[in-house]
Amino acid sequence: MKEQHEHASLAETSLVLSTLEHDQLVAAKKEPVPRRKLRGGALVLAWALRVYVVFMMLVVVWQAWIAVR
Repeated sequence: MKEQHEHASLAETSLVLSTLEHDQLVAAKKEPVPRRKLRGGALVLAWALRVYVVFMMLVVVWQAWIAVR
């Protein structure tokens, strides 16, 4: 049996948020959003992006070090 999702679509969420009064909207925005569990390709892509960012930070630090010397 397929797992049913309790998440509203983006259009539904936008409609609900646009009908709330200011204090209701503030209270709704304080509600924490749970983390999404990544699987498969999305998880590999996220880790690849992390490795790329760390590598590029090292490149920038190295180039700054070379420029200062």
